[in-house]
Amino acid sequence: MHSDKLIIQIIIALVQQTGLNIIVALLLSRLGMFTRMIRNRNQNHNTRDLLFPILVLGILGTVGTYTGVPIQGALANARMVPVFVGGLLGGPVVGIFAGLIAGIHRWGIDVGGFTAISCMLSTIAEGALAGFLSPLFYRSVRKPLFALGAAATAEVMQMVLILMTARPFPDAVNLVKVIGIPMIAANSIGCSLIILVFENLFSEGERMAARQSHQVLKIADQTLALFRRGLNHETASAAAEIIRKEMSLIAVSFTDRDRVLVHSGAGKDHHKASQTILTRMTKEAMRAGILMTAATQEEIGCYHPDCALKSAVIAPLLRDSECIGTLKLYKGQENAINQADIETARGLATLISSQLELSRLDEQKQLLRQAKMLALQAQINPHFLFNAINTIVSLIRTDPEKGRELLVHLATFYRNNLQDGDTSVSLEIEIKHIKAYLEIEQARFGERLKVVYEIQPDLNLDLPPLLLQPLVENAVIHGIQPCPDGGTVTIKAESVTGGTVLTVHDNGLGIRDKGFCDDPEDRPAKSIGMVNIRQRLHNLYGPSSDLQLSCEEGAGTTARIFIPSGSAL
Repeated sequence: MHSDKLIIQIIIALVQQTGLNIIVALLLSRLGMFTRMIRNRNQNHNTRDLLFPILVLGILGTVGTYTGVPIQGALANARMVPVFVGGLLGGPVVGIFAGLIAGIHRWGIDVGGFTAISCMLSTIAEGALAGFLSPLFYRSVRKPLFALGAAATAEVMQMVLILMTARPFPDAVNLVKVIGIPMIAANSIGCSLIILVFENLFSEGERMAARQSHQVLKIADQTLALFRRGLNHETASAAAEIIRKEMSLIAVSFTDRDRVLVHSGAGKDHHKASQTILTRMTKEAMRAGILMTAATQEEIGCYHPDCALKSAVIAPLLRDSECIGTLKLYKGQENAINQADIETARGLATLISSQLELSRLDEQKQLLRQAKMLALQAQINPHFLFNAINTIVSLIRTDPEKGRELLVHLATFYRNNLQDGDTSVSLEIEIKHIKAYLEIEQARFGERLKVVYEIQPDLNLDLPPLLLQPLVENAVIHGIQPCPDGGTVTIKAESVTGGTVLTVHDNGLGIRDKGFCDDPEDRPAKSIGMVNIRQRLHNLYGPSSDLQLSCEEGAGTTARIFIPSGSAL
């Protein structure tokens, strides 16, 4: 009879402790650190994020010790409940360290006691068990039911530890008989009820993810078409306004590699478009190519005294794994960037990067079409065709075999110009195309046109089609043709440190317009072919590739193309 009353007393005390733990759980579920710990469970937590939950749960465990019921030199208590729940929600680090706090405290207040060592070890072991079960817990469909079973298993483990470590053994057996069933039942139910309290955080996280996905898709629907036109001031300005309004942000900014493209919102008086990137975190995000967050104005790195930007998330914009700019989302309060902002920034940056990649492919296709049209406009014209046919007609009378060869070269030349579908050709094919063109021109110019090929043997290189032919044609038309005595066109390809150099040189009269050689883009009417080649090089091989023109009146013109090593079409 006395035993039954004692069991009832234990159950009542444990139910009271469980009620207290549930009330505390309701309060903790509203604290930012606990909600971040749960919602950001898949992220790497820093020490500050975990220290507060560990301390709170460890202290709650010690409170459970003091509110326990003394039984035969031991305590029937709910000490394990906050420790075990903390391990399930926060993982091994939270479970183990909260268990250490509560367990060492239990040992410290009763050093040498009958169950002091047993209770300390079991508290730590239960916290560790919960931590290692955390991934399974989060994947479970019925989380309260999972917690019920896991906590019951942990309490059975505690009873086994008491039997293994508490002495004398008969007293340990009697203790387990009294407290075993009440503690297993009450504490496992208590853990289940507390998880039920936190259940709304899981569903809220799912609702937040749905809202976030909807927001990203809504913004993407309005902005992605813009970035098919590339990343520039115009497209970035329109996108920044849309993102700022849809996300209710204090400011949004886009940068390229070196400068601010646009800053929309607060701080635009000193974060100005076209200025060099100043904030160190932006530079670090671009250097590392990873998303970064700044919780304070100091971390942002803006030292303007009146800057309203207090926290930010900075997402790199990538193209072929190379950072070409950043998207920056700002808020007006410190520590205001949450997981939803981070995931939204990451999603937008990924979608924008994809569109920028597509815009580059579109530009490459357009430039290739333009190059072919330029070739057609330059070569397939009445004058070129008339001169070639007249030359062949004359040769048929005097040298039929030579005339036949020129017809083959003419057919080869036009076939190469007109065929579609090839995005790259080998250097060997490009040289064959040039030779077909020059054979026809040499028949016209006779001894006035000499050609020298200096191609490094075994040089394997793929080129965009029609890259060198316009340079050779310029050398013939603008360098050799005006020269009464003619001249020599030298075509050279060689490996150098860091890449490959392709050179087309003529020793003719040279281009009189020195400004054209210094900056062909300032002479668009004369240099559309040069601009096209340079743009194609930059798009295909990056900014380290280049086309340089060297002009000297009376001494000829040199066109030099540099293609960096490691580049692939």
